[in-house]
Amino acid sequence: MKTVLLAGAALCALAAAPAWAQVPVSGTVPNDTTIARRILTPGAIVTATRATDKTGTTYQNVSREQLQARNFGQDIPYLLDQTPSVVTTSDAGTGVGYTGIRIRGTDGTRINVTLNGVPVNEAESHGVFFVDLPDLASSTQSIQVQRGAGPSTNGAGAFGASLNVETLGLRPKAYAEVNNSAGSFGTWKSTIMAGTGLINGHFTVDARASRVQSEGYIDRGWSRLKSLYLAGTYSDEKTLLRALVLTGYETTYQSWYGLADSLLHKNRRYNEAGTDAGQHPSAYKNQTDNYQQDYYQFLISRQLTSTLNLSVTPFWTRGGGYYEEYKANQGFAKYGISGPVFQPNASGSLDTLTSTDVIRRRWLKTDLYGATYALQLRPTAGRVTEATLGGAFVGYRGQHFDELTWAQRGTFIPETGTRYYDEPNAHKTDFNVYARANVSLTDALGIFGDLQYRTVRYELFAPDGRPDGAKSQQVINFNFLNPKAGLTYQLTGSTQAYASFAVAQREPTRTDYTDTPAERRPTAETLFNYEAGLRRTAGKVQASLNGYYMRYRNQLVLSGHLDDVGNPIHTNVADSYRAGVEGQIAWQPVSKLTLTATATASRNKIDNYTDYLADYDKGGEKATYFKQTNIAFSPDLTAAYTAEVEPVAGLKLAALARYAGRQYLDNTSTESRSIAPYYVQDVRLRYLWHPTAFAGLREVEMAVLVNNVFATEYVNNGYTYGYVYGGQTQYFNYVYPQAKTNFLASLNLRF
Repeated sequence: MKTVLLAGAALCALAAAPAWAQVPVSGTVPNDTTIARRILTPGAIVTATRATDKTGTTYQNVSREQLQARNFGQDIPYLLDQTPSVVTTSDAGTGVGYTGIRIRGTDGTRINVTLNGVPVNEAESHGVFFVDLPDLASSTQSIQVQRGAGPSTNGAGAFGASLNVETLGLRPKAYAEVNNSAGSFGTWKSTIMAGTGLINGHFTVDARASRVQSEGYIDRGWSRLKSLYLAGTYSDEKTLLRALVLTGYETTYQSWYGLADSLLHKNRRYNEAGTDAGQHPSAYKNQTDNYQQDYYQFLISRQLTSTLNLSVTPFWTRGGGYYEEYKANQGFAKYGISGPVFQPNASGSLDTLTSTDVIRRRWLKTDLYGATYALQLRPTAGRVTEATLGGAFVGYRGQHFDELTWAQRGTFIPETGTRYYDEPNAHKTDFNVYARANVSLTDALGIFGDLQYRTVRYELFAPDGRPDGAKSQQVINFNFLNPKAGLTYQLTGSTQAYASFAVAQREPTRTDYTDTPAERRPTAETLFNYEAGLRRTAGKVQASLNGYYMRYRNQLVLSGHLDDVGNPIHTNVADSYRAGVEGQIAWQPVSKLTLTATATASRNKIDNYTDYLADYDKGGEKATYFKQTNIAFSPDLTAAYTAEVEPVAGLKLAALARYAGRQYLDNTSTESRSIAPYYVQDVRLRYLWHPTAFAGLREVEMAVLVNNVFATEYVNNGYTYGYVYGGQTQYFNYVYPQAKTNFLASLNLRF
């Protein structure tokens, strides 16, 4: 659906030492640790876009071990659902296929995602489609979740959070793993991965192949996903060269239509996709989404001096695919079909036909290319503890076109595969440069400063303001200056106070232009982000308490309008804010018991908002004014907890739960157009066995995850639209039901 749309268990360690101060070695390899410490590693490079305990910002490090404890085949958002302020969504209801994540109420189009520092967000929609990266967790070393604006990074501005993903680190010993998961709704994940370990003390090669499939909870909501990962590395004491190829291919039956809420208690698994509102006698079998995404990265890093490192990462991300759909009663003119057609009827007269049923494919092909760079200084003396000069140049080309593959009256259709719509290519260039530094004012007090300049040139095909609504190729330019600053104060050896202020700015998405009349064209939005908190990072009780205030100017929010395929259209609102308190605690009362919990209480408001509703009786729109109202999809309360016990060595039992408060489907705070609060309880069993009788077999892991053990009937996403007709105001709500009790079991062999 790219043409029209766009952790793990809660952490015991609530903050971590800077990644560059750790040796990023996976597994237990005591005999090779000295080798690992002597060479430059990829983990020493990704810190250019990562927060640390010196940056005065709010972040969470999710380790590989924590990701693997949850990795039964569900997408990355579901592996992060125990981190603060997170709400996850799944179109098919199982966490496989099209999934999404919201953090502090902001969706994936406003969450900046990088892979080894390289931007992942699609340049036009700003979205991230984890369905194109199946089983990415198996090749992930760690994920840093930065809430709020965070430090400067590459790609579109973060307006709720950033996800900084680092792929596998150095593994000095040769290894192989076979991981299989299977469970409810035909869900099945198979993963094979292997690595050479260090060859001649310098070379490593790592590879992975994965296949994930599921029939989905929603009728016909199936997914067929494949991915490959290959990385080759050369490193010595001063040089690191790393080539990485990551490819993912997905075919999914469309389940993004949602379910009319009137059917929620009658047939909650019903899927409208392929039925074309009942006009086709049975669901069209190939109502599918098909897409492939290929990532190519080449990291070049050189230790220039003992304190100065330069890294450059050229990259190319290529994507292409389409979604296919059956459409009934389509006008000839739209598809270039000759007409009208005169057809005899039963009475002997002629019917005049100007429409037909068609099958069409809507295509998107993209190329994202460029390079990121970072010059990092870490002095061994003086007040400046770290300084970075970095940035990126990113180019983009997007091709949007539609093909007609079949029509009911075939003699009048142009040649199969004819493009009935072919939009001029979109082009975008994005250049940013930032400088930041950490300075120790005293032994306890530190200051952080960060300044980014970003310039964007966007060329696209959009309405140009003519009365007939015509479109033309246009160029739009943006220039953003984003300052950030923070303070940290070390109260004790393990307790820290921090505060920060950041400005972030972000351009509108493609559909904000293409689906909006020129006279209502949106402008860029600005975020002023204030953060302050306390965190304790050692001892049996570790905890953090963070307060945030995110003030927006011209925030883009739902307008109440939909485009021609049902996607929401946004509008700028002058004043809005998100304010909240995030709490997190991890307690280990005894060595075999760990309790963790997170909770966020927040207010998410728009001041002076006007909602518009199409009025088909009088023409135009009906306006309703709100002095203050809630921002859509922003619950006032979210919470999660994990309790894990190890009754016998190697056996771990865990209870996991998450809660989300009421979420409104639009910005009118109307309860009849909202998602009810929900609480979902999961349980997990893991058993680790270290065999001694089987040569080469290092570890066997068996695990079972039971999701939604109380069979709660809930939904976690939806949309609404309405209009005035026949003197009545009518609204239509669509929601995404989630699976009731279901399970996944895994068997993992590690050599």
